[in-house]
Order: sequence, then C-alpha cells, then structure tokens
Amino acid sequence: MRIVLGGFLLLLLLTALPSPLARADSPVTTASGLTILGTPKLAANFKHFPYVNPDAPKGGEVRLAAVGTYDNFNPFILRGRAVAGLVGAWVILPGGSGSGASIGHVWESLLAGSSDEAATGYCHICKTIETPADGSWIAFNLRPEAHFSDGVPLTSEDVAWTFHTVIAQGSPAFRIQLAGVASVETDGPHRVVFHFKTGRDRTLPLLVGELPVLPEHFFKGRDFSQPLTVAPIGSGPYKVAAFELGRGVTFERDPNWWAGDLPTAIGTNNFGTVRVDYYRDASVALEAFKAGQADLRAENISKNWAQAYDFPAVKDGRVIKADIRHHLPTGMQGWAMNTRRPVFHDPLVRKAIGWAYDFQWANKNLFFGNYTRTLSYFDNSDLASSGLPGPDELKLLDPFRAELPPELFTEPFRLPITDGSGHNREELTTSLALLEKAGWHVRDMKLVDAQGQQMRFTILLDDPSFERVALPYVQTLKHLGIAVDVRTVDPAQFQRLTENFDFDMTMIVIPENEIPGTALADDFSCAAAKEIGSSNLAGVCDPAVDALIAKVLTASDRADLRVAARALDRVLLWRWYLVPAWGNQVFHIAYWNRFGQPGIPIRDGVDFDTWWVDSTKAQATDAARAKGGG
Repeated sequence: MRIVLGGFLLLLLLTALPSPLARADSPVTTASGLTILGTPKLAANFKHFPYVNPDAPKGGEVRLAAVGTYDNFNPFILRGRAVAGLVGAWVILPGGSGSGASIGHVWESLLAGSSDEAATGYCHICKTIETPADGSWIAFNLRPEAHFSDGVPLTSEDVAWTFHTVIAQGSPAFRIQLAGVASVETDGPHRVVFHFKTGRDRTLPLLVGELPVLPEHFFKGRDFSQPLTVAPIGSGPYKVAAFELGRGVTFERDPNWWAGDLPTAIGTNNFGTVRVDYYRDASVALEAFKAGQADLRAENISKNWAQAYDFPAVKDGRVIKADIRHHLPTGMQGWAMNTRRPVFHDPLVRKAIGWAYDFQWANKNLFFGNYTRTLSYFDNSDLASSGLPGPDELKLLDPFRAELPPELFTEPFRLPITDGSGHNREELTTSLALLEKAGWHVRDMKLVDAQGQQMRFTILLDDPSFERVALPYVQTLKHLGIAVDVRTVDPAQFQRLTENFDFDMTMIVIPENEIPGTALADDFSCAAAKEIGSSNLAGVCDPAVDALIAKVLTASDRADLRVAARALDRVLLWRWYLVPAWGNQVFHIAYWNRFGQPGIPIRDGVDFDTWWVDSTKAQATDAARAKGGG
C-alpha cells in the first residue's frame, strides 16, 4: 500500500469566515479546499471541474481486465490480494500511475483531487475546512447529507474510527506516513479535528483529507486485519453488485449516491456498470481485449505496443490506439537490489551491477526506441539533480561528507552510454574493476569471494512478459562470472514475497509528484526498512537519507524544496540502491470505440472517470465485435 501525497506549503482557498476555534493569537481561516503548491485554480463556488462534461450521459456497461486474482475487499491491509476498483482508478496506467485523480468508487474521502492540478484537494465529504495560522491542526466540517449506501449517515465518528483503525491494523504505510498526527477528536457528528505534532510534515492536512472514510458500523464485529470476503458497504458512486472471488466483480452505479450533484462529482463516474474480469497473466488479458471481452487496455510492454495491435479492429477504427501525453513526474523505475541480502551490502557491488546494464541495447532491441533512461528519483521534474551540488545543497550534505561517496562531491552522477551493439566491453571492464575493489575475483570463469563462493542471486518477476527484458541482463552479468537466475511467480505470491522482503532483485516503480510527501519515508527511511510490508524494498537505511527526507518534508518554499530534494536524489543515486531503467512521458492506451470523452487535455493525461458510454458508438461497435471479435 502506498499513499502518494506530499508537499511543503499549505495554502487555502479562502472564504474568510469566522470560526469558533479562533483565538486572537492564532487566527483561523475557513476554506472549501486546500493545496500545497501555488494557488488553487478553482474558486470556492466552482460549479464543476473544468475538464469534465457536466452533461455527460449516465449508464452503459464497461468491461475491464485485471491480471492475477483477488481474495479481499479490504485494500488497506497486508493480508490477501485486494480487488481492483474499490478506491482510486479503474485502470492502472503504465509506470504505476493511476488513471486520473479518482476520489474512490466504493469508499470516498473528505477531499477530492483534481486531475489537472498537483497536490490539491477540494471539499467533497466535507463542506468546509478550518485551520489556524500556525497549521497545528485542521478541522473538517462534514456535509450532513453524506451517507453510506445502506442509508446510514456518515459522521465524524466514522472519520476518526477509520484513522485509528488503519493506524492500528492497516498496512504499515499508514503508520509511517501518518506518524505526524498527534490526535483526532470529534466535535459533534459533523466535525472532526486532526491535531499535528510539532515539526511534522506539512503535507499532513492533504494526506488526512484524502484518506478514505470507512463505515464503522459495517466493520463492527469483524477482524479488520483479515481479508474481507463479503461485499462492503461504501459511500461512493458504485456498489458491489456481484462477484466471484478470484475471477471477477461487477460494480453498479448507485442511483441514490448522495454526492452526485456536488461540484467535485458532476460529470464523473458516468458508467452504469463496470465489470472487472481477472486473467491469469497479461498475455491472456491482451487476447481478451483483442477478442472484445474488455473495453480498454493500458499497455506497458513496448513490444506489444509496436507489434500486437495490428488486428482488424484497429485497422478499421473499431479500436482506437492512442499515445496520450502527460505532464507528471515519472519518478524512478529500475532493478531494485535488496540490501538486506549480503550479496548487495557493498555499494561498490551495486554500482558494478548497475554499470553492466546496457540500456541502449535494450531500448533498441527490446523497446523499439520508445523509452528514455531514468536519471533521477524525481525524473521529469525540477527536483531532479544534475551536475555538481550547489552551495545550498552542500550545506545539507556536508554533515554527512565522511559517510558519503567522495565522488558525490566531485563528479556529476552519470550512467553508461553504449553504442547499442550489445558489445559493452568497456562498461564490463569498469564493473569488474569495481567488483575486484570490493573483494571479488574471477576464478575459472566464476566471480568468487575470498572463500571461493561464487556470487549468485535471483531476479524475481511477477509477469512472464518481463522475462524478455530480464534474460539479456542475466546473460550480461554472466559474462562477469555472476550466477543469476530468473524466477517468475504469480502476482499474489509476488506480493507476499516483496512484502516480506524475501527476494534478491526485482523491477520496481517508485512514483513521485511535484511535491514529495511522507511517501518518501515509506520508500527510503530506516523505519520503513524494518517494517514488513513497507515500500522500502531496497532496504535503504542511511542517516543522510533520513535527514534529507526530513528537510524535504519541512521545506518552507519551493526553492528550499528543490535544494533538499536534489540533495536527497544525489545520495540515493550514488548509493546505487537500484539500477535505473527506463521511462517516458506518454501513456499507451487502446480502447474500443464506444466511449465519449471531454476532449480537454489535462495534467494527468487520462482520467477514465470522466468518460462515458456513447450509446450510438457502443451500439455499432458492440454489434460488430459480437459477430467477429477483433
């Protein structure tokens, strides 16, 4: 579980109303939304998000495909594998980003995000927000009309119960990212107040505002920490209408959805029914899409995008193949090395493993030239480091100079650039020199340590299609005398193994946004490295990293944020916790031509929740594919 929020400077959509909590020494502002970057685009009285069609028709059926299986309707715990669609996007886009800023399909939040703004939330379950000038607390005043799908009112007690429950029994990510909350109190049925600790991360107001609100009465008497195998009660636009564990689930739009006429909801969640079918692997899911058994597919395999979409339905326009530009930070994707394993303890070994990866060959021969090399943990943003650290960065880095690689201060970080021929002899020579410096030597064509034990490790995958990417890398590493195996498991087993850090190396995506938040602690802190189920798969535990995360989270303005983030980026890169791989700024989307769209470019690129079923298109397309599929 990862909550991706973040920020540094809390600014409110001001309505300047008095508050009963106001004091002369701590004036309180009332607002209808908040942001942690710049100024919100929308006024307090906005009618609807500007990128939606407010007159979008409701109804129609959508079929989607998911890979793997599920056995759980509670996505907030470690146990089990949660079903898709409960919270967040229906469709996960390549690179790990969700489709749009969905507020939740079954469970909703106090705030609704915008698909065209960074780190901004507008009141949804809440009607107004109150906060003092010192930011020490935030109060949410709830809409009295808010209720769950069974008619039970949604109250402040549900908000407080949700917070306490996910902290106590939910994924460790909640404990890590919400650690700055000192207490939660209710003030009547429609008011809840979060108090923050001194020196806490400034993203917390948005973080608690985007926490889904769960129904206390539904979970009463249930063990929250165990997988939920019955249809849940929610507050969102959809209810679970039917399901077969592990195979599929059908969501139906709730005709009595209490929030349908709110500015944050108009023009969204337009589908009448959404069915999600599960397939054993991605190749089967692709064939299901081509056969017309799924309506939309986000493609993350470049070979498929180049070669697998030449079936008749694409050629005659029944299936649309689109490259959609987004304007999101792309974060980091790479081969993560689990430093809890002795083989990856030494940074010199990790650098050698990284230096051996031939991206140019892979991009030319495996990816059809579609990708660029990832060069930063904050790639595609102004927080990415480059060149040498400047004076302000050095002030943050100097206290740790003795522990950090000397090269960090004297050389720009760089990755090898080959000619793409596959003959990266120079890079392998550099790798071997690093390995020898770390105490490894080639003997009888094997890389061995002082005791004569060969270096060996296993790359863990959850998708057979990634084997074509991993196996050439394995062959390159074998040229160094390293014994590397590839192990592909099903998604459920992959989740269990990675949650327990029971792997050597695996491919991971670490998403980021313009305003990094407490997710950084879940990804890279010492506390997270020791917490089963955290996102710190590499086992990063470094005093410099912990200190720089704190600087990022408490930066007072954008300039300070840039300095702190770039310094953090340098440390993570020079420690070689993973081998940077690839990324791009385009989403590959294919869909059957049965949808209407607002047609307005947005920062997120795609927000499927703003689409609708166009009855005329759907009738023609569905009739044609019923006769012959793709």
